[in-house]
Parts: sequence; structure tokens; C-alpha cells
Amino acid sequence: PQQSKSITRKAFEAITPWDDDEVWRKKKVQEWVEQQQSGQEGGGEGAPPAFLTRRKKSFKDTLIYQVVDHVSQAAKVGVAVIGADCLALIGKLMGNDHDLMDNFSRIFSKVAYTGWITHRLQAFKRYLLRNTLGKSKIEFGKLNIIDRLMDGIMYTVWLLFLLDFLEVQTGIAVKSLFSVGATGTLVLGLASKDIASQIMNGLTLNLSEKMYEGDEVRFSDGTSGVIVKMGWMETMIRSSDELVVGIPNTHLSGQRVYNLSRTPRSQVKQSLRISYNDADKIPELLEAIKERIKEACPKLIPDGLSAYWQNYEDDHLAVVVDCHFTIKPTGDEYWRNRQKMLEAIYRAVRETGVHFEKAVKS
Repeated sequence: PQQSKSITRKAFEAITPWDDDEVWRKKKVQEWVEQQQSGQEGGGEGAPPAFLTRRKKSFKDTLIYQVVDHVSQAAKVGVAVIGADCLALIGKLMGNDHDLMDNFSRIFSKVAYTGWITHRLQAFKRYLLRNTLGKSKIEFGKLNIIDRLMDGIMYTVWLLFLLDFLEVQTGIAVKSLFSVGATGTLVLGLASKDIASQIMNGLTLNLSEKMYEGDEVRFSDGTSGVIVKMGWMETMIRSSDELVVGIPNTHLSGQRVYNLSRTPRSQVKQSLRISYNDADKIPELLEAIKERIKEACPKLIPDGLSAYWQNYEDDHLAVVVDCHFTIKPTGDEYWRNRQKMLEAIYRAVRETGVHFEKAVKS
């Protein structure tokens, strides 16, 4: 019985995910711990056995699941084809001798099987792309672009194959599908003009590599946010208030885009309103500001700090502090660093005894 259990266990591990028998694993763990404590053979220092370090694997990631899943999908398609054959037979028995009934089952089976094969090829293509690209954010963006282009090519080939089948096997000529007359052609052309323009602009945006999904961007018209999805006709952007808006690609193609996610440096510029009564303290204030910012912000660029007396205003003296950091201008790190800089300026103001001048509304 013990040998039979061992054989069964080995067969079970070979075809199913590891670690389904938690009780058995805990028992083996306890045995290994006791060996470690008693110093028996196999104990002592060293790498633990495989059953301790082996990670649990999802059943959907196993080869047997993939085989069974594909067989199941093919069987479902086969059942649907048989159902179409039954419907065609019932139609004939009811006296419907239309030519469509003779070709219905063949058309449906061809569409169903080729469509399923195309869908599975897409999944396999996506798997190959994920294993060759997608290791970095930029490569992941390229993966999405290549994936969409290949999807378009595969669907186009599938559609052309079906049209060729309709023409050769069933006698339905492709040209008859487009014989809508001069007026119909004009209406169709005018209606598809904007759609074609949006698709071409979307293709241009995807191939330009200016931005990828997940990038935080800002456009020249003031629109800003995170790219949620880049489609053929529109781009979805999530703004800072968590609202997602779809913008047609024709509106984005001609604009300047600032990709904040790819910018390795950032700038923080702050204006101060100093009282005229503290004009003689400004030089001391500027030096104090520089020292406090250098202490508080370790990612400050060495030559990226400037603090200067900018101008005489009607009710205050204008002082500007301009800092540059090796931090992306987005995300929590940027805002934490910005807060540290402002706190450093406030400490310098308090140390030098300088007073701010409040803005007076006119």
C-alpha cells in the first residue's frame, strides 16, 4: 500500500499543480525541521529540499489545463456547427428550398472554425510577444502596438479568406457586396471619411512612440492625465479627478505632447512676496534658503539651485527660488520632494526673521 501511494503521488505531481495536499507537505516540513535540529544526514546547513522551496502553481498555467481547455473549446464549436446543420435540415423539411439553406451549414462551419482558430492564434501570438517584449515599460508599450497591428492583419486575412470562400464555394460574388450604386458609394465615402481619418491618426500616434499606455502626459491644449488605452479611433485619458475621458485621435495628432513619465528631471519654482521693511535681509535670506534646500533635498542637481531677488513690485519685493531635481515630475516622490523644498524655504524665512507680504485684492 505504501509503494502504491508513492507511485500515485508521483503521478499526481506530474500532471497537476504542486502543493494541493497541504497535510502531506506540512508533515514533510516537520520531518526536515527535526533533521535540522538533530543534525542527522540531510540536515545541517544548506539548501532546503525541493518540497519547501517549490512554489504553488496555478492549475490554469499547467500544460494539461491548456490541452483540455482547447479540446473543450473545439468541442463547443463543433456542437454549434451541428446545431446549424440541424437548423438547415429543419428548414428544408419545412419546405424552404432557398439556395441559402443549401449553403448555410457550410458557411457557418467555415466562419466558426476559422474564427476560433484566428482567436487562438491571437492568444498564442500575444503569449510570444509577452515573452520576448514587455520586460520594461517602453517595451511593454511597443508590445501593445505590435499586438494591435498584428490583430488587424489577422482579422483582415480572415475576412479576405471568408470573402473568397463566399465567392468560390457559394457563388456570392464579393463585388456584389459593394455594388451600391453611385449615390450609395458617395454616401458611404462621406460617412467613412472621418472614421478613416481617426484610424490613420490613431495609427500615427501608436507608431510615433511618443506615449504608451500607463504614461502620464500633458498636451499643449492643457489636457493632462494618465493614458488608459490607445485605440484606433480614440485615446482614453484618466485625469487627476479620476474621470476617464475619450478624446478622438484627430484632436491629439497635431498637438505637442509632454510625456512626464519619461522625463528624468523635474523643476520646482516658487515665488515669494517679501515686505519692503525686510529689504536689507534678502541677501541673508537667499543664502539661508540655499543651505536649507541642500540639506532637505538630497536629489537636488548640484548646479540646479538658484535663489534671486527678481523685482520691485507695488506692494512687495519679488524673490524667486528655482530648483531642479533628478526626480520625475510626477508621482508621490515628486510631491514629497516638493513639500520638503517648501518646508526648507519656510525654515529659512523664520531663521532670518523675514516677513511675507500678503496679497491685496483689488
